[in-house]
Amino acid sequence: MALSEMHVIDPDGDTLLILRDAGAPFAACLTEEEWPNKLPQHQSSNSKQNEASVISTETLKESDSGLSDVSLSPQAKPEPKHIRFKLSSQHLRLSSAFFRKLICGDWKEKESEPGFKWTITATDWDPDALLILMNILHLQTRAVPRTLAFEMLAKVAVLVDYYDCCQAVEPWAEVWISNLTLEVPDYYSRVLLLRLTVAWVFSEHEKFRILTEVIIRRSRGPIHTMGLPIPQTIVGE
Repeated sequence: MALSEMHVIDPDGDTLLILRDAGAPFAACLTEEEWPNKLPQHQSSNSKQNEASVISTETLKESDSGLSDVSLSPQAKPEPKHIRFKLSSQHLRLSSAFFRKLICGDWKEKESEPGFKWTITATDWDPDALLILMNILHLQTRAVPRTLAFEMLAKVAVLVDYYDCCQAVEPWAEVWISNLTLEVPDYYSRVLLLRLTVAWVFSEHEKFRILTEVIIRRSRGPIHTMGLPIPQTIVGE
């Protein structure tokens, strides 16, 4: 049986969001397809080491990937964790185009659970990132952290893109980004792709341009999206 907990964002909320299988590996490239090397003459030991964080099974081995404890063995999989959020449909509609279309359009979710007008499901998201986002959308400002670790910022950015709510989160994003101490690498790596995602989602136009130039110079083939909302214009064929 899956573990379950409840976050009451709005005590009078009429909407239940159920996050299933919370905490799936984030920004992991699990494909077994070989990455074509279109720049073999520029391949070095350093570039190979940097690329390891985004290439196939190495993503699960490199310590800087943040996924070193992940195992693909069925026996090692933890029990699925389901997390519930008690929310306000009014706040969701006002702040998120995704929820506005979902709630005001043709409702396609299954029957709502008792006590709720709406029941929405989501899968795999990081529960802490989703909690931060829901607190922002419900104006629970005291519950929103003023600083975020870089990885968490990237997770929130992915959620903001998916739920189409950048306008509501943008003031917070400016604070988080200004407090980042991360030095953006000048080589192709997972960190570079995560920083590119943050720049794209939160409209850091100059930063996005600089990072795109680095990727064009340093990538030896089509870049890895790793489930990130990276524009197709720079992904390559």
